[in-house]
Amino acid sequence: MATRNVVRCTLGKGSETSQDFSSSPFGKESKKSRKRSWSREFSCRDHSHGFPADPKAMSEAGITGSLLQEEENFSSCLARIDALILKPLLQAEPKDPKEKENFQLLALLNERFQALWNFTEENSRILRGKCGSSESGCIQDFYIIWKGDLFLSLCIQYFVTFANFVVVQGFEQATKSKSEAWKLHKPVLKQFLRDFTSESSLALALHSVLHKPLRSHIQSYLRLLSQLQEQLQEECEKDVVGTVLREFGKLESFISQVLDEAWLTKELWKSLGYKFTDMLCVPERRLLEDSRNLPIAAGAARSERILLFDDVLVLIQGNSFQSFDLKLVWVDEKCGEESAPGSYGLRITTPEETFVLSAKEPQIKAAWRWKLEQAVRQALHGKRDFPLWGRAGQGAAAPSRRFFSYAFGAAGRLRGATYEGEWRWGKPHGKGTLRWRDGRNHVGDFQEGLEHGFGICLVPRRSEDRYDCYKCHWYQGKMRGYGICEYGNDTVYKGYFKDNVRQGFGILENFSAQHPFKYTGQWENDKKNGYGIWEDKERGERYIGMWLDDHRHGAGIVVTQSGICFQRTFHADKMVGSGILLLEDDSVYEGNFTEDLTFVGKGKLSFANGFVLEGTFSAKKGRGLQTHGTLNTSMEKPEEPRSRTQLGLKEFPVEKRWEGIFEQFLEFIRCGCKEEMEESFMGFHIQSSKELRKSQEYLFCQRGTEEISWKTEDILEELVRHQELESLQRYLEQATYSGIGATRHLLSMAQEEVKFYAKKIWEFYQDLLRLALARKGRGPSGDADPRIGKGSGVILPLILPRFYPELSMLYMLGHERQDELYGQGIAELSRFPDIRLLEFLDVHRHLWPLQDLPLTSDQRRSLIKDQCFLSATECLQKLITTADPGAKLAILRQTYEELERAVSRAPQREAPLPMDDLLPLLIFVVSRAKIQRLGAEIHLIRDFMDPTDHGGMFDFLLTALESCYEHIQRLRLHPRESGRHSHSS
Repeated sequence: MATRNVVRCTLGKGSETSQDFSSSPFGKESKKSRKRSWSREFSCRDHSHGFPADPKAMSEAGITGSLLQEEENFSSCLARIDALILKPLLQAEPKDPKEKENFQLLALLNERFQALWNFTEENSRILRGKCGSSESGCIQDFYIIWKGDLFLSLCIQYFVTFANFVVVQGFEQATKSKSEAWKLHKPVLKQFLRDFTSESSLALALHSVLHKPLRSHIQSYLRLLSQLQEQLQEECEKDVVGTVLREFGKLESFISQVLDEAWLTKELWKSLGYKFTDMLCVPERRLLEDSRNLPIAAGAARSERILLFDDVLVLIQGNSFQSFDLKLVWVDEKCGEESAPGSYGLRITTPEETFVLSAKEPQIKAAWRWKLEQAVRQALHGKRDFPLWGRAGQGAAAPSRRFFSYAFGAAGRLRGATYEGEWRWGKPHGKGTLRWRDGRNHVGDFQEGLEHGFGICLVPRRSEDRYDCYKCHWYQGKMRGYGICEYGNDTVYKGYFKDNVRQGFGILENFSAQHPFKYTGQWENDKKNGYGIWEDKERGERYIGMWLDDHRHGAGIVVTQSGICFQRTFHADKMVGSGILLLEDDSVYEGNFTEDLTFVGKGKLSFANGFVLEGTFSAKKGRGLQTHGTLNTSMEKPEEPRSRTQLGLKEFPVEKRWEGIFEQFLEFIRCGCKEEMEESFMGFHIQSSKELRKSQEYLFCQRGTEEISWKTEDILEELVRHQELESLQRYLEQATYSGIGATRHLLSMAQEEVKFYAKKIWEFYQDLLRLALARKGRGPSGDADPRIGKGSGVILPLILPRFYPELSMLYMLGHERQDELYGQGIAELSRFPDIRLLEFLDVHRHLWPLQDLPLTSDQRRSLIKDQCFLSATECLQKLITTADPGAKLAILRQTYEELERAVSRAPQREAPLPMDDLLPLLIFVVSRAKIQRLGAEIHLIRDFMDPTDHGGMFDFLLTALESCYEHIQRLRLHPRESGRHSHSS
């Protein structure tokens, strides 16, 4: 039992140190079978409680002795081969480069040879130890059984290297060695070879002596293992030996096929000229098929001979050839009309060309197709099948989608470029990277060999060591749709492209410290064309108007940082004709003026007080402005303040200003709102594109749908279920009139645009709803939401919050002076305590907010203090907390209701409050609410309130608030009255 434990420990160590040969042709099956067999053997041994009977033991002992004798004879043979052949050949390294390569291959063959020799010596040592021991043995004592995987691996490595040496005609070259040691050993070697083989050629003799002893040794192993299996009685032991026998049988078949392939390949190189051999001969390359053996042609003018190797397909024509990497070869048996009449064709597709292989018989076509498919598949997997032309279940066709790197050489769009990425039928298809020699790089999506989908392109700038970075959508090889371009000169373009140029709506902004600017508007053929806004951040000026070929051309408005605003006609960036110039003091000049805003020629200057100066203006250096004309002082002061003069309404119709934004959305709807086109069309309208591709993951286009906060399909589904109009506001992109050059004279333009946006979005909503219903197979509902009749009035409250900061600024500028007077009036009224203010405003005493208590007049006065109409005041203060005009009107109505509630206990009160009673109370509440810039708020509400509210309760309350606002502006206290009230305070 002690001996068995020692044996088992030895076996355990061997299992731990054994290598994984699953990459060998039969490694996986061997390992699996071996594990199952050894487990069965262990279970049998655990129940045997002893060794087999003496006859069986004698038989096993005889087999062990025979195996030991075989190992010693084989080791002696290997020693003679090493001494007479390998060592002499390796003692002198050649100087010729070609011979050096073969010499290195011979050195590798020697390493494999030494490893096999060491294995044999170790096996002999173990067998001698067992034969000299008196203890009984078992099948685990056979080294070739529990170390079978190692022997298989060593044999495979040796014969693969041996075959490579055969292919490069290494033995023929070795016989020509000029080594002195080789010359001294030649006579002895020839005698040794005569005893071993009858080959007259020294090269053939060397070939035989370096592989036949090993093959004979494997045959001896098979014979002895077969005898051992016959002697065994236990089924589990027979299974173990049977598994090893099968693996050794596969090894023998593998060696035969490897040597046959090597011999055929070597004969091919010998038959071809040196030109082909030098360029095509590689030690690892094997010939799989030759058109001379299995006739097939690629056309008389294209090739005379076709060679299929395990890594390339070669077409030979005269003294030239073409080779195609099998990893980028696609085989299609459906070649249609491309094959010649009466022949059977296979279409071969490669990255740069496509051709047809024609056979005269369908059987030959089928054979070539099968071999090509298998060779391509094995090249892609990086290993050969075993048997070499596939086993059951492994004959599937090569995948059409692949990942590979290829450098284009033929003339064309991609000449000199290298593509690394996904392929499909010979063309880049999927995600990949395209690099040109001039430094251009494109990373993104490809379709049918063209850039298609989202991609990032880097283009080097010739004069600088910087790049232009295009993050854009592509369509059939050209930029199309929304994108962002970060130019190397610190300029960024965000907008739409078409055919590789800026086309449609876009924003160009320069962030450099020297000349910062921003252009927002229309583009055509990569130039500013149409309506656009130019902001010169360095000069603090803004141009609003028409463009042609990157020049201001047509009607335009210029707003300066100092507050001066003028409207003029431009031609190629130069002002022509007369214009309108609005000055800071609300004076208006109509006529001609220079770039520096100096009046020249005929013109009319209208002052804010109503005076008009009309005549001819001129300016001379050092003498100031001169005029010859008439000053009319009899003109009455205009009813409409000059500050309300609005520009651009006729020159720039609102429907023509931002066509580029709406065109993209309409096109998206016409295309059926396809998910893959969403970002391309809607770049300015979805959140995921406003911070387009900042992360490294986006650079390599590893994008997922979870990164987009909403999907078109979800929106359409929501419209069908609920028809919620709020979902449309995410489509809006606003144009701003605030910031640089903000002026009250542009307020009407801004008002028009906001209302026009609401109208367009309403149209988009209707189009989207029709599309969503059509996808569901439904038509418009007959009992639609009654709000639908209001049209854009439903949308306006939804989009106003997006515009409110810009609009409120313009309204504040437009009513600045009125609000200033209003502020002064509020300051005057704030000096009054509540009771004194109620008396001053002539509020009837029965409307004062008193408790229903039996108190005297003096007691009532002391109870009121400063808390009159507090709830109504707090309610009105909420007016500035919302941007929605409808919500503001609701707050105004709630204020009115609070006033009604406060005076509800007054005797003889009329309901509702008449204007004579309401106005003083409302002035009191407004003075206590102290809302800043109330005029801007009132006019914003008036301009954007729902048309259906005109003439109703909301209109009445807003009119009352306007009356309060105007009354407070006109409020002027008499000095004595003001002093008396102050003293009372």
